[in-house]
Amino acid sequence: METALAIKNFVEQAEKDSRLGPMHLSLYLAIFYCWLIQGGEGPARVSGRELMSIAKIGGLGSLYKSLRELHEYGYIRYRPSYNAREKSSVFLPLLE
Repeated sequence: METALAIKNFVEQAEKDSRLGPMHLSLYLAIFYCWLIQGGEGPARVSGRELMSIAKIGGLGSLYKSLRELHEYGYIRYRPSYNAREKSSVFLPLLE
């Protein structure tokens, strides 16, 4: 039930936020999905390619622009790993 409430809260906020578009929504849901399948605790550990596939985003530039914007707008806290062999961390403030 907590996960449904978290998605509901995000969608309600996103609906009112004119800065967000379909790519932001699909990316947030992809991050949320990764978090769920990883046990639903702590940050989601993600790679760019993984998120692109789940969110149906076609390019790395679009992905990282949307990640940066979601971070700047406060929907996520993104901690890049800067190491190709290590996944980045994404925190979901709406769940904290």
